[in-house]
Amino acid sequence: MSFYKNDTTQEEKQRYTNMLVTIGSFSKLFSENERPYLASRVTENVFCRYLNAENLSRSDITADAKKDKVGIGIKTWIGSNLQKIAEFNAQKPSYERLSDEDMILRIAELRNERIAFTMRNYALDEMVYHCTVREPGKILIKECPLLPVDINSIKQINRNRNIITFSDDFGSYSFNTSKSTLYKDFSSMSTMEELDVKIISNPFELLEKLEMQYTESSAPKIDQNKEDNTVYLPLYSIKNGERIVHEKSGLNIRFAAGRPRDPYEVYIPIPSSFNAKHRAFFPKRDEIFTLKLPNGKDLSAKICQDGDKALMSNPNKALGHWFFDEVFKIAPTERITYATLEKYGIDSIRIEKEKSGVYSISFATAGSYERFMSPDKDESDDN
Repeated sequence: MSFYKNDTTQEEKQRYTNMLVTIGSFSKLFSENERPYLASRVTENVFCRYLNAENLSRSDITADAKKDKVGIGIKTWIGSNLQKIAEFNAQKPSYERLSDEDMILRIAELRNERIAFTMRNYALDEMVYHCTVREPGKILIKECPLLPVDINSIKQINRNRNIITFSDDFGSYSFNTSKSTLYKDFSSMSTMEELDVKIISNPFELLEKLEMQYTESSAPKIDQNKEDNTVYLPLYSIKNGERIVHEKSGLNIRFAAGRPRDPYEVYIPIPSSFNAKHRAFFPKRDEIFTLKLPNGKDLSAKICQDGDKALMSNPNKALGHWFFDEVFKIAPTERITYATLEKYGIDSIRIEKEKSGVYSISFATAGSYERFMSPDKDESDDN
């Protein structure tokens, strides 16, 4: 399995590698290390731009990119090949008192559920890791399959203080109990391409020349009043200081009393605090717009209810079919609880305005809505 070899053209590879080398050559803007410097976010953006992949890195899921039916986890590092692949802070109460063997089994289950969730959500057939490993004067391009943990072959479970190591028939892992972080050993990957990088000794001189050409009169004008094109909405509410999913509204509106309801009826709640700051992000109430799902399907949607407190599909059961049949794989007779969301490390929705009347939707990690509404709040990333 190799995305890089089989699913990209020679022209795409050439442009991609040229940009990696160019960015790496400016390493001394950031570090005196003889290994090229590549920020992880820049690496993701370069990958998607030059290999023509869809960028999923802001969606906080297992895949950072998607091309056709392949999901790609993009990683870059120097030094140790033992690299972080997941965090489980929110799920810690479900495993912290277990034995080492049961704890690793629980972590493997959580990891596998997230992979399955991502594949269902984005209609993926397979997943791979694409890695740029930086060595002195070089960037190595490597890949390996992004696989679930093979629970039936878990073995060699050993603890050294807060570190539990284990393996299955396809790889080796390490779980840090204090950080709730799972690592994978990428040492067995073979190199597909080796790029020589000549690091510029004084990159500031080049930037100073560029600065002289980039005069104030030629600089693009920035519309300071333009609203950000991305917002987050919660799939939960706060009650007595705890996050809950209401039993008869929002994702569970089908259980409400009153009129007969379709078993798939749901809506995404819009808090009044969101509307106070960001109501202009969406069209007016009952004005139809397109909502693009991660799997490529388009829904008709609208803002509705008094106080503009609901995002619904039209018909309202269409969104429910996506939630129940394609994403969570549960019957509509089953209530969605916060534990349902917590299992996948998500509790928010990310919505991006692509153009007038067209929006895209994806899930976001736990706490994303609160970080969006209070960007200065210090909250750990449950990625």
